Amino acid sequence: MSRLSSIRPSNLVLLAAAPFIIYLFATSSKYLRSLNAILGIGNNAGPIFVGFLLILAVAVLGYLCARNARFEAVTPGWLRIAAIVAIPSALALVALGFSAPQVLMPFAESVFFHALSENTSTLIDRSSQTWVLFPEVVERVQSGMQILLAFYALVVVAIPLSTRLSGKVSGYVRLGFEILTGAILFYLMFMAHWQFATGVAITFRAAIFAYIFAAILGLIWVGLQSFKPTARTTVVYGCVSLALLAISAFFFMQPQVSYVLVGTTDARIAIVRGTPQAQADLIRFGEFDGGEGQQYRIRSAPDAASALEQIETVDSVSGAFVPVESHTQGYPVLWKTSFLPDKYRNPALTFAVFGFLLLTLTIGGAQHKLHPLAVGAEFFVDTIRGIPMLVIILYIGLPLAGAVKDATGGGIDMTNMTRGVIAIAIGYSAYMAEIFRSGIEAIPRGQIEAGGSLGLSRWQTARLIVLPQALRIVTPPLGNEFIAMIKDTSLLSILSVRDMTQRMREFQAASFLPFAPFNTAAILYVVITLGCASFLKWIERRTAREDR
Repeated sequence: MSRLSSIRPSNLVLLAAAPFIIYLFATSSKYLRSLNAILGIGNNAGPIFVGFLLILAVAVLGYLCARNARFEAVTPGWLRIAAIVAIPSALALVALGFSAPQVLMPFAESVFFHALSENTSTLIDRSSQTWVLFPEVVERVQSGMQILLAFYALVVVAIPLSTRLSGKVSGYVRLGFEILTGAILFYLMFMAHWQFATGVAITFRAAIFAYIFAAILGLIWVGLQSFKPTARTTVVYGCVSLALLAISAFFFMQPQVSYVLVGTTDARIAIVRGTPQAQADLIRFGEFDGGEGQQYRIRSAPDAASALEQIETVDSVSGAFVPVESHTQGYPVLWKTSFLPDKYRNPALTFAVFGFLLLTLTIGGAQHKLHPLAVGAEFFVDTIRGIPMLVIILYIGLPLAGAVKDATGGGIDMTNMTRGVIAIAIGYSAYMAEIFRSGIEAIPRGQIEAGGSLGLSRWQTARLIVLPQALRIVTPPLGNEFIAMIKDTSLLSILSVRDMTQRMREFQAASFLPFAPFNTAAILYVVITLGCASFLKWIERRTAREDR
């Protein structure tokens, strides 16, 4: 009975409803199909899941073995037992990989396949309806898996031997083993493809990565807000902002280029590729002299000569917008304009925006006796908290990511998942900054002064005195933010990120079922959030015991 009373009431309700939920999914084919679709259970999921569990179990034991070797003198008994079990488990996994590779191969093959570019990779056989790896590629994957397993077994066996080393070398070797085994475990949990639960994996990974980045950004905003101005702060930042504005003026004063709109506007107008979007929009919406606000159809041309040639060779083209020096055919000139090329205009605008912003922050900081960066961090936090999360996701995921791709010439082309994680992290960093700030302000001022009297720097005082206490204070609200992030990952479906919500929408659109997909998704989110809430409550209780 005492065991039952320790269960949270909300979890107790869920446990009471569990038999009915299980019965619903076991007896209703439409609910079972919706569950498989939303969880992301793919083909051959059973063998893949078995291979994943075996590799994951050995990876966990290897990590615990490395932890035991690093803190051998103070490790608890259960950790020592795990370290002892790690070596035979690793050797048994190697033997299984060589004697019965069909047990581990489905997972290894699935991870390798989904790490490739399915549309461009030459290692994928697309001749059949279901794309698979070529047989020779499968053999190489099997050989690679066996080599990796053997290498990992050697690492696990070498971990206890490293304790015989002496001095700093032994500490660095043990730390290296811990990092290596931890990296393998991290890859399995957060990077490897889960064919047996892709939807759940994407949802959790998006929430966890966004939470980590949001926490880091939140600490950065709090750190910037704590900056104190000096006698030279206003002068230095003022000079930097004026220098940025001067660079912007230099780019703005570069020579402009002249373009002409020639031909007629009876049909499409050919626009030379690379023409600034603003000029193309002027023509598209008829905002040039003589356009009378009428919308015109445009088409792209690789160069000026091709654009002029299309007037004669393409029936659907009657005009062209080309540089003045390229117009030698004598077509009637409808409009002439001059503008700054993008190679000058873009850096000019960039330096102008940053220069003006920094100058504004400097003036505001001087008036209120604050550091300009502190003013900027406070402005960011207040602004982001006033923008809906969906707007942030759409802005970063579509126009901003596209602008970054264009500015880098395609060098930075983020996936939709990455865009969504960055958007959620930026949106929640403002809230987490306020949580961290409240926790830091709850620390008595006398402790900070005591750290300074002991000769600690501001960074040492923050790291050793302020942050450990502040994090314990803000643990409950930080947990609430994580639960909110799990739910807000559903907004990433607007970017076609195939998390549980997106898979629910896809299944509903394909099956036309009115209630089953939505009910299933709601049940899954409730189970996930209640599980996370219980874990966070356990952390709070443990933190409270440590405080006592």
